[in-house]
Order: sequence, then structure tokens, then C-alpha cells
Amino acid sequence: MEKLWKRRRTKGFLLLTLLVPIISAILLAFLQNHTGVFGGLGSNLPMLMLSLFTFALLPLFLFMTAVDSFSGEVAARTLKLVLVRPISRTKVFASKVLAIAVYLAVHLGVLWIASAVSGWMVPGGEMAGGVLDSVKAYAASFVPMMAIGLIVVFIAQCFSSTTGAMATAIFIYAAAKLFPFVFPQFAVWSVFSYTNWYVLWVGNGMSMNTLLNTSVLLLSYCIIVYTAGWLLFDRKQL
Repeated sequence: MEKLWKRRRTKGFLLLTLLVPIISAILLAFLQNHTGVFGGLGSNLPMLMLSLFTFALLPLFLFMTAVDSFSGEVAARTLKLVLVRPISRTKVFASKVLAIAVYLAVHLGVLWIASAVSGWMVPGGEMAGGVLDSVKAYAASFVPMMAIGLIVVFIAQCFSSTTGAMATAIFIYAAAKLFPFVFPQFAVWSVFSYTNWYVLWVGNGMSMNTLLNTSVLLLSYCIIVYTAGWLLFDRKQL
């Protein structure tokens, strides 16, 4: 975990997560003051930012982090140094996944704080407006994002270079996003279609049965892909 936080890319991603809501709030305030449009969007800024990040930026951050943690260390031959220590591969794999999970949680926390404060600074924004819904939405978004991160962890086990693993992860993500337009029924079973799963938790419109079923589906994805990734990591020849 310490190795992940020392990377410049990790710090750069967190800085970007902090700056995007601030810049967005400045642009919204400018447009409101000079054109009169986009009024009242300050209170919705946390949800707007979550939509942007869960669709594109967070998956990209997870791809790079997961690939660097596995394929990157294989390419740099630093993973061998870790595995010669008196620690099982199971613990090494679990610690790497845990670091990615903590990294994701920190990202979401920083994004929520930056978006909520920035939205309050926009004219017409309310600090207390929709806070509970936004907190639920950010917490709920952790599950599908982590499931996608674990899928990339699995993919990374199949490559010894970061370029191949990264290209494959991006291709699979893009294809999975486009495939439901051809076969709509595919979206029900694809974890990539649940990047906006947090929408179901906003308000009181969705039944508890639906939330339970989708929760079980996403948690099942996490368990299956984690187990598959661990098996490949445990049997990897370095």
C-alpha cells in the first residue's frame, strides 16, 4: 500500500479529482453570472461530478492503478523481490487489492468533499441540499467501481507488460459499454452497465427487492473475479 501512495501518478490522480470539481464550479459560477443559465446546479454538483467520474475517470484511474500494481511490477521485476519474502502469495495479492480498494474509497471521499464545498460556492448552491442522497450515492458507487477494478486485476495477471494489459482493459470496457446498444438484454448481467448504480439509491423510488438483487449480483462479481485473480496470481511463474 505504501508503494502505491508513493507513486507520482497516484498523487496526480488525487489532485485531478480535487481540481475538476473546483474548476467546474468556477465555470458554472461564470456562466450563471454572465448568461443566467445553469442556475441552481451548484447543489447538484456532487451528483454531476459522480456521473462524470464513474463513467470515465474513475475506471481509467483504476485501470492504471491495477495494471501498475501487477503487470507493472512484473515488467519491472520488483514483484519477485516481494515474493521471496516470508509471506504467502495470498497475503500479497490481498494487500494489493486492499490498497486499490482504499485508493478508490479515498478518491470518492475527496471527490464528494470537493464537489460539495465547490457546489456551495456556486450562486444558488445549498450546502445542505441533497447531502444525504449524495452520501448514499457516493457510498453505493464504491461497489461497482471495485468490481470493475477487480476485473482489471484479473486481466493484469495475463500480461507481463503494462501496455498490453492497459489496452485490453480499455478495449473490454469500451466494448462492454457499447454492446448493450446492440443487445439490450446484455446490460442486465454486465457489471460495466452498473457504473451509474448509485442512481437507484437516490430518493425513494426504487424497491428494496431491486436494490437487494443488484447488490447480490455486484458482490457476486467481486467474489468471483477476486477468486479468479487470486488463482492466476498464485500460479504465476515469474
